[in-house]
Amino acid sequence: MNMKKQNLLFFPFLFVLGIGLFSCNFGNSGNVSNYQNTPAVVSFDYTVGGNGILLGTPYGYLAAPELSNLLMDGDAVYLQQFSIDYDNQPSTQYTTATNIVEVSVNQSYCEQSDTVNIGDYTLPLNNVSGISSVYYKGKIFIGATSNDNNPSFRLVYNSTKDDANGTKNLYLVARPSGTGSSGTGAIQAFDLTSLVYDFGRDTTIVSLGLDLKYVSVNLNYYTGGNPEYSPVSQQNPFLIFMFKN
Repeated sequence: MNMKKQNLLFFPFLFVLGIGLFSCNFGNSGNVSNYQNTPAVVSFDYTVGGNGILLGTPYGYLAAPELSNLLMDGDAVYLQQFSIDYDNQPSTQYTTATNIVEVSVNQSYCEQSDTVNIGDYTLPLNNVSGISSVYYKGKIFIGATSNDNNPSFRLVYNSTKDDANGTKNLYLVARPSGTGSSGTGAIQAFDLTSLVYDFGRDTTIVSLGLDLKYVSVNLNYYTGGNPEYSPVSQQNPFLIFMFKN
């Protein structure tokens, strides 16, 4: 299946960050699981053969031999759907995904400052959610709705607002494009590797055999006012991981 490359800003929010397994087929059709709505980060391991593309997901690394070689290491993508045929795996090294439908996701760096300096990023946000994973290479995916079709996002670490236990406070703000549509969903990836390098702690996940550095962050988002922010209620804090090796 050919890679579908497009901006994800116009997808309904119901489709944003809604990770899930939507069917399993057993019996004559084999042991096949179908997944949907999964953010992923691209890596490469050419020992697997083919194009060497791996997708870092909350489920672990998946080999994706059918994807285009135009993808680059560290790209953020959104898997609308993919399948895993557990009875027909070409390798024991990585689980292979097929029937992949994916789109690219805009990505930017987290800013570090002693103030958010909101400027013209005054678009109120709601329904904000996020997802992080050991396999996201220092990135976090954030979804939000607003009354704008194509907002521009910033994520700012305010160094004067650290939590008492060392958790970093991040603030999501958005600049309106001027093209409004009520309840429009958007998703963006943010690279937090600089925070992990500067403030990360060492840890080991023994069950996965992984040596990691991580930073703990609280995600807050602009809701209006002068300015006013709300915390993401779905999960706070988020843990942002990077491999040590």
